[in-house]
Amino acid sequence: LGDGRCPSPAPPPPEPGNPQEALEETYKKPTWEDFVVKKKEEVIYTAYVKPTDINRARRKLQAASEAGKLDLSDQATTDWRWSWDDPRALVVLDVLEKNKLLTPWGEERADAVRLHQNPPKPPPPPVPQAILGSGAQIGHLGMMGVPMVLSGVVRARGPVHLVVLHRQVLLEAIRDCPECAMFQPRGFTADETLEILQTPVVRLDDPGSRPPHLGPNTGPPVHMTEQLQAAPKAGTHEAWASPTSQFGGLPSADALELVLYNAIQNYSLIWDLLHDAAPRLLQSFVKQFEPRWLLPNEVVIVDEEPDADFLFVVIHGNFVVTLEGAEIDHIGQGAVQGAAQLLKLNDWTRTVTVNNSNRGEAMIQVLRRSKIVSTLAGHPVPRLRFKEVEDLLRDAKNADWQILKDIPAFGNIKERKFLKRVYKDADIRLYCPGDYLAEADEPAPSLIVLLAGTLRSEQAQTLFFVELQRGDWCFQNNILGIEPTRAHDVVAVTHCMVMVLYRHALLNAVVAHPAAREAVLDNETWRVEPSVPKLGGLKVFECVPPPVLSRMELEAAPRYFKQGSIIQAVGTTIEDDMLLFLLRGDVKVSILGITTRLLGVGDPIGVHRYMGLDAPPSNAEIVATSPCDVLAVRRSTLAEALEEEKYEDDLAPYKNAKRVLGGGEILDAFGFPVGGGAKYRPDCVEKSEVFKVCSEQFVSQIPQLVEELAFWPGERLFQQGDTGDFMYFIKAGRIRLEVLGRKKHEIVGGGAVVGDMVCLDQVPYHVESAFAETHVWVRALHKKLLRRALSSFPEEEKRLLGAASGGGG
Repeated sequence: LGDGRCPSPAPPPPEPGNPQEALEETYKKPTWEDFVVKKKEEVIYTAYVKPTDINRARRKLQAASEAGKLDLSDQATTDWRWSWDDPRALVVLDVLEKNKLLTPWGEERADAVRLHQNPPKPPPPPVPQAILGSGAQIGHLGMMGVPMVLSGVVRARGPVHLVVLHRQVLLEAIRDCPECAMFQPRGFTADETLEILQTPVVRLDDPGSRPPHLGPNTGPPVHMTEQLQAAPKAGTHEAWASPTSQFGGLPSADALELVLYNAIQNYSLIWDLLHDAAPRLLQSFVKQFEPRWLLPNEVVIVDEEPDADFLFVVIHGNFVVTLEGAEIDHIGQGAVQGAAQLLKLNDWTRTVTVNNSNRGEAMIQVLRRSKIVSTLAGHPVPRLRFKEVEDLLRDAKNADWQILKDIPAFGNIKERKFLKRVYKDADIRLYCPGDYLAEADEPAPSLIVLLAGTLRSEQAQTLFFVELQRGDWCFQNNILGIEPTRAHDVVAVTHCMVMVLYRHALLNAVVAHPAAREAVLDNETWRVEPSVPKLGGLKVFECVPPPVLSRMELEAAPRYFKQGSIIQAVGTTIEDDMLLFLLRGDVKVSILGITTRLLGVGDPIGVHRYMGLDAPPSNAEIVATSPCDVLAVRRSTLAEALEEEKYEDDLAPYKNAKRVLGGGEILDAFGFPVGGGAKYRPDCVEKSEVFKVCSEQFVSQIPQLVEELAFWPGERLFQQGDTGDFMYFIKAGRIRLEVLGRKKHEIVGGGAVVGDMVCLDQVPYHVESAFAETHVWVRALHKKLLRRALSSFPEEEKRLLGAASGGGG
């Protein structure tokens, strides 16, 4: 959708007497097609050089001809000439340019000829900035009366079914309802706007009668974060109907306008410039904000994007903030971003994107540096205040990676490139007086370093505090994973620049610079606690010799995922087919929004592809439900060990597991094939007996709902008497079915299904127990997912359940 910025103003109308064609030509911009038009012009060498150099130029061209570089056989006259389309024209120009014979005009014409024969490539098609799916809405702000203009074109990628609701139809339908007033904006007059902006503001950071660095007389106030987040949002029916909300009774469009005014008043950097400004300046300042509307997944700003010296206020919608590919924050209505960039203190260090969960468009208001500078140009006092803030924080521009050397966690690290990487991957932000950087007991895996200004470390409702100055730091235990939550509050006393180092970025730097690994990970004392699982405890590595395990742990990549982070998205594979080993935390596995499994400490993710098996991309989304530390084990380490002769016997069980799961022969303890042979059924779902009565269209959807699971010999799939949630389609290996009181056990192999009777409600609980007789690869289908699939195919439900109960199709 383009760059997302507001469109340029339209050109002025033609003046009387000027032809329309002339006006159009004035505003016509050259395109790449202009360069590929067949020109009838010619390259005449005598016109491209000085008259005194004609003979010399002729000799140089004849020499090129004699050397076989230029064909002059078709030149009938002495003023040799070539069409602009003739490839020989480039040879002529190269010869003349190499010998410095071209005049300035000749050089310009030579460039034009080269561009004509080698035109620039056509511009690539625009990359979609937002992709909308079923349930998405476009234009709900327009329904509220907000004059919305998207920054690009919305195109259908395929057949799309839309439902269109016109604003006038809506207003007509609800004209007798009280809610009709919510959709009819009145707007604010100039006097009303001034009255709102000139209303005295009482901030949470008001220090009362004590010095600013000490906080209020009774100590810092209790945290109001949860109450503020729970307040109804402007533009919603809840806010309009609330008798206690400042947006109560306000039309939605007016409420969103009030959000901007509130942000101007509540954001210290802006309001400190304007709190005593003349009405004319206030009115002019408000007009400098540019509205921008964005769709879900659309990017507002990218990390390290140059020439992006603007600030923006979130008016409507929710936004995701990412750093180095991981989410670090969610921001919503009233949030202000980009103050440091407005002051030109540093480039953006974060990427901000509209949250994919937004049902419709989001809205921000953008204030550019050029606009604020020009607005304050005629007002000396606000302009001086603006400059004072810039001067106060100027030290932050001089900070570099060396500021990290005073932090104990990095004190023993001599790797300069590592420290530079950590500094580069940090998030650098500006905070205003009264802003909370941290709150006690808040989960946060990061470390704070002050670059400029003054911070106060304190405990809520106490008089205890510690002041922090440039170079001071706090929360080292958080970034090392030793403590999961903040130990105290941190609040800005003055305008300040702060560098925030995140745990995931630190671990990324450790992976990129192995020389710093030991120094960093040795400080993470939690890694040696008895509760932390060992890699050798995994079934897949139970026979791997200790030297190989040690090498695997040393070469594995430590990773961190905050709560709510996506560890593996639908339709993807883990990078380089690594195996993820959960050291701490909990994980949720879900398909189509239905939770199918919960994983915990010691569980692996990605076993099949790590072992080199032909597993498809994941149908499931894997999300961290609590902060997770993970070890990403590389395939290459074990692959190298498999090539070493000294480990051949030790790694034989691993090779056997890989062979059986891949559909190879099943061998007994002496290495002889077990009777019955191996069965490898990649189509175990599609060709299953369970779905033989169902249509091909229905069955073709089921493989998209299954999970790939592996079991080792002796592991239990389910227990007799338990209620069951899965049916298991055996792709490779064998399963043993046991029934209490039955001496002979049943063995089933590739292509069979177990657990289906419970999923199809034939029985209330499992009538047998299932154990892995060998290594087993199964495709697991959750009962809820089967029910969801059947809900869209009523006839299939009758056939399937009828066949299961013995009633036929």
